[in-house]
Amino acid sequence: MIKFKIDNRTLTLLSAQVNLSGTFNHTLRSTPRRDVLAFRLKVERNKADSTFTIELGSERHTLTLPNTKKTHLKLADFIEEVVNGPSDLAGESQSQRHAEREYGAFSTEHREQVFRLVCTGGFIDLDMGFELPIRLAVHRTRTRSGITVVMSIGVKSPRTKCFTVYGTDAEMYEQVCESISHLAALATPAAHAA
Repeated sequence: MIKFKIDNRTLTLLSAQVNLSGTFNHTLRSTPRRDVLAFRLKVERNKADSTFTIELGSERHTLTLPNTKKTHLKLADFIEEVVNGPSDLAGESQSQRHAEREYGAFSTEHREQVFRLVCTGGFIDLDMGFELPIRLAVHRTRTRSGITVVMSIGVKSPRTKCFTVYGTDAEMYEQVCESISHLAALATPAAHAA
């Protein structure tokens, strides 16, 4: 089954368009094959809430949401559900189904993996909610207590960081975590800011 996903550019546009009234045309692309699907978004903004109508071919789907800073994220979830069909969460209420997206979420599990990497060396892919994972490689230096780190995100024109850090494992771990956060912010500012 082809899954269409809202990219960072469209998410940025939705962030602005939820604050306007009007009709907007968008396209979605599937991840592996890059198939294109067009839809129209109609926005009717009121003081307390906004009504969104998604027109996909002859289908029309409507959603009303309160005006908050995260409205565009809930709208993006709704659009993906309309395009891809309902998810496995059919029994839950609409507000539970359209959970807020987390971009740049550096979970406890990720932190533990990074700390193990700092202590032993190796490589991992960190899935932090972006389209692509952050790839992280750590090499332990032999001459003194330190690591050389290479991290990147992206394929066609990736954002890359490379540096060497010396000190205790805890100090090096903090430097790596800070660099991961900076790389996430640089690579996808629209999604990270949301």
